[in-house]
Amino acid sequence: MVKYRQFIAFGWILLSLCASAAAADISAQLDRERIVQGETVTLVIQTDDPQLNLDGDFSLLDKDFEVLDRRSETQMSIVNGQQSAVVRLMLTLEPRRSGELTIPALRFGATTTAPLELQVDAAPEPEPGEAPTVFIEVEVDPKTGPYYVHAQLRLTVRVFYQQSLSEAAISPPEPASASVRLLDEVPFQAERKGVRFRVLERHYAVFPERSGPMQIPPMKLSGRLVERRSDRLWQPTVRGRRIEVASEPLELVIQPKPPAFSGQSWLPARSLELTQTVSASDTLIVGEPVTRTIMVDAVGLEENMITQPPWPDVPDVRIYPDQPQGISRNDGKWVLGHKEFRYAVVPEKEGELVLPQLSLHWWDTLNDRQQTAVLPEQRLRVLPSTLAPPAPAADVTAAGTVEGGAASAPLSKPAPTAGDWNGLTFLFASLWLVTLALLFRRQRGMHTQRAVTTPAEQKESEVQQELKQACTANDAARVRRALSRWLREFGPAGASGSLLEFATQSASGELRRCLLIVDGMGFRPARQEAWNGEDLWNAFSAWRKQWLAQRAGENADVTDLWGQSKVPE
Repeated sequence: MVKYRQFIAFGWILLSLCASAAAADISAQLDRERIVQGETVTLVIQTDDPQLNLDGDFSLLDKDFEVLDRRSETQMSIVNGQQSAVVRLMLTLEPRRSGELTIPALRFGATTTAPLELQVDAAPEPEPGEAPTVFIEVEVDPKTGPYYVHAQLRLTVRVFYQQSLSEAAISPPEPASASVRLLDEVPFQAERKGVRFRVLERHYAVFPERSGPMQIPPMKLSGRLVERRSDRLWQPTVRGRRIEVASEPLELVIQPKPPAFSGQSWLPARSLELTQTVSASDTLIVGEPVTRTIMVDAVGLEENMITQPPWPDVPDVRIYPDQPQGISRNDGKWVLGHKEFRYAVVPEKEGELVLPQLSLHWWDTLNDRQQTAVLPEQRLRVLPSTLAPPAPAADVTAAGTVEGGAASAPLSKPAPTAGDWNGLTFLFASLWLVTLALLFRRQRGMHTQRAVTTPAEQKESEVQQELKQACTANDAARVRRALSRWLREFGPAGASGSLLEFATQSASGELRRCLLIVDGMGFRPARQEAWNGEDLWNAFSAWRKQWLAQRAGENADVTDLWGQSKVPE
């Protein structure tokens, strides 16, 4: 009986050891045993021991395979109250060559997998006359040239493929000494040699930067072609066969600017158009700026390549160019450049203002000849400035003759009588007494006013101080703001704050010169010139003293019956 019990215990121990050995089992298998070069295969390593580390040494695979991906999963299950686990490690491998390849035994701790065999067939080659599975076409427009420096070339690249193409990547064109810009990408289907293909078409804009030979190197496409074989009813999910194809290189000869071109700036384009707008109506006044906007639209040129049409000399006119604005677009095949040039034109003389005719020479790449775009002239009527001082009245000579006219006839008056003289004497005496009283009252008001500084005078003093500091600092923008504010709030009657109007109505030649300089600097924000603000401050101060004295004299000529006249300092 004791021996029987010992035998049973030994049996249980043996079964436990077998179970432990089975639990620690590890296996390796491939999802396919035969593939085509370029395709991938999945190596699955599996164990039911969750404690076993599957992070083994896979450097043995590097000789014949490239490990593209690695992922793991764990599957848990409970059967009759017993819990079990299966751990899998999956490696995606791509063979480096064709032939019979061996996946060597892999060691994980004390356990080793069995080696596996894999048959890798060479990639199929197309039959003579048969279209390849994947290929690239390259096309240049214009097809025969001539090709000019800075002129756009349209490069079209088409990728043809029959089956699904995944992980596709194509290198962009990289010609030396040229800039390249992708314009559009269009998918469609096409037929070649009786075979239906999927096509991915890309359009590039190529701008050669120098003349001479230019090569467009081959563009390379790499991806995975997922092929469905007709001899298999069920096919596993695969990543596809890796393929690499390249286009043919292109050799072009870029021509320099032709000697027949007579323009100032080289502008090669398929088309070029000039248009304009004028901000004013048919009439304006002296000193009032009018904005002339010139728009240039070109096909085959980017906006930074477009230059402004040259202006001829225009007498009695100041022209201030603004910062050009432009944008480059495309229609999917050609670059569309748009640029606007704005000019502030200020007439200095009444009469007729002629905005001159402008022309821009460009090279027509379609017809290979020079063309000229022309803007017609614009004529505007210029009226005298409303702020200009009125013409002086005609002087009357001592002989009673108006200058430039005939002598006026003398008027006959009867001689005054004695009674008339007595009445006149009494009237003049009364008026003299009233005048003395009014002058006395006015002097009291003047002393009172000068003794108290009004808020308006305090505010004007602050604005003048701001103007003086800006002139001292040679800050033209700050000077324009301060002087414009002074004109609106404290300047001559009717002043709108415009420096041009102020210069027009100013009788001081030095002040007018300084005002025109500082006003013109506001139209050139990109490049400020050296400027001395002290000249403007000195000229303004001298003018203001004369203006205040003149205004005080005009106020003194009018009797203030209410005693409320304000005589400025």
